[in-house]
Amino acid sequence: MVLVHSSLRSFGRVEGGAHTVVQALLDLLGQAGTLVVPTFHHSFFWGGPQQVWNREQTPSYMGLISETARTWPGARRSAHAPHPLAAIGAHAEDLSGRRNTSVYAFDSPFYRLLELDAWVLLMGVDFNVCTLLHLVEELAEVPYRYWDDLTGTVVLDGQASVQTFPFMRRHPGVHNDFLRCGRELEQQGLVQRTQVGPSLWRALRVRRLCDFALRRLRQDPLFLVSAETRAEAARYLPRWGVLQEEQVNRHLPIHHSPHPVGERLARKLHLPKAPGLQVEARRRRQTSDGLVLEELRLHGGIHPLVPAMLAYPQDHPGPLPAVLCLHGTGENWQWLMEEPLSVDGVRLRGWSRELARRGYAVLALTQYAHPPRPEPWDWSWSNSLPVFGHTSMGRLVSDALLAVDFLCTRPEVDPGRIGVAGFSLGGIVSFYSLAVDPRIAAGAAFCGGVGSIRHLLREGHPTFHSAYFYPHGLLAEGLDHPQMLPALAPRPLLVCAATEDTGMPMSGVQAFAEAARQAYRAQDAEQHFDLLVEKGGHAMTLAGLEHCCAFFDQHLRGQAPQRRGDDPGDLSREVVR
Repeated sequence: MVLVHSSLRSFGRVEGGAHTVVQALLDLLGQAGTLVVPTFHHSFFWGGPQQVWNREQTPSYMGLISETARTWPGARRSAHAPHPLAAIGAHAEDLSGRRNTSVYAFDSPFYRLLELDAWVLLMGVDFNVCTLLHLVEELAEVPYRYWDDLTGTVVLDGQASVQTFPFMRRHPGVHNDFLRCGRELEQQGLVQRTQVGPSLWRALRVRRLCDFALRRLRQDPLFLVSAETRAEAARYLPRWGVLQEEQVNRHLPIHHSPHPVGERLARKLHLPKAPGLQVEARRRRQTSDGLVLEELRLHGGIHPLVPAMLAYPQDHPGPLPAVLCLHGTGENWQWLMEEPLSVDGVRLRGWSRELARRGYAVLALTQYAHPPRPEPWDWSWSNSLPVFGHTSMGRLVSDALLAVDFLCTRPEVDPGRIGVAGFSLGGIVSFYSLAVDPRIAAGAAFCGGVGSIRHLLREGHPTFHSAYFYPHGLLAEGLDHPQMLPALAPRPLLVCAATEDTGMPMSGVQAFAEAARQAYRAQDAEQHFDLLVEKGGHAMTLAGLEHCCAFFDQHLRGQAPQRRGDDPGDLSREVVR
């Protein structure tokens, strides 16, 4: 699958013109491939409510190659009037059949390109025309853009209707510059380059493009803004110092845990308790893999908003066991809810959606300090919160408990069977959440640093973790991880570790495991503690996820353990790598 931005003029003379170029691309991709082109007309940006866009007839203003592909036999065009795509090939129906309202939403053709890890091909054009970088801006809801409505008449299959599309428009005086992003991608070897006649072509994977840009936005929210307009764009950045002080001055009550150890932990984390819960429902849709997806914003806690998505089977017999899923640093709920399940380096994408396909109600959050949340995205608050007596870990766990509040309100969820699972950052948040909240019936931590903070400081690499990992006074209070076990046992706990994880030394894991076995044995529940150790470094693996699924099946569903490979849904059978 390839999204093509092109300039026929850059080639010089081509026999057969744009037709030759499109045919060559289709020949290369074959029947299993898909050619995708932007076919924007841009009238929806300035034409006003009287404008008309006709999917079949309105031409593309994106060049002759784009217009030729739009009118190609078998081409399918999407129905999003401001930003339609045209596709030819295996995924054409999948892309054109989507009914997203905002341009780059999770249900959009553009996000589908990211899910399927398409290629971006720039034929004789530079990165300034790379539309998918706007997807990153919308995911992050960058502060130099604001939501506006684009309205006009849309004609689909001969039927006309007035439609309105939400769009993130730049504030006046702010301009993009994507060339810097392109240069950095090339310097890191993520872009392939070749010369075709006088035309310079560049190609790279959509995931590499979007993940890189999102990571750079976390470091610099104005990364995609031109140097000349950065000062103007900076006017729209949140006043983080003011926002932080407003939050700490709310004086929310501290969460109380019924267990003395959990209570001490809650106080050390300065764990804010949400005084109420408000839910903003944004989008709801049914999917081809048999799920209902609901995009949400949770309000009422210490933070202004917690972005989330709930997924559950379309046909479920009654209240379901539920799992709260927490991502690692640099990820978001979209990462966890992608389709299909895929291996991306040391991480899994779409793993919480896989749990939903297996019959769970699943809630995935975008955690504290990640776009589009309003606090700084670079963990800088972790350094300054202690002067107010607050901790970043307390903020992280507070959001998780707000999510548990929400799950307990849903008719699809059995509130007595709620689990929590997380990778890396999400893993340690899962562990602490289980320790302080008895409503969580079981927990799983994947390479979350669970083991021993003392062993990490003595033998590991403490700088592997950001400041959020080291709440003030935790060890002085006698709250290393093994000492928290009385607050967890006998509730089921799975710890997934790796032999070479620099943030989770095996000596600490072994010390924790020995303490856990004693604590659980003392309550006649030794079978409720499970440890999986895999060879390798800090990673979430398919084997770990399969083990987690069996763990939750046993402890949230009451099913007997299965040998790996017995289940027809075993992840070892098929996965995108």
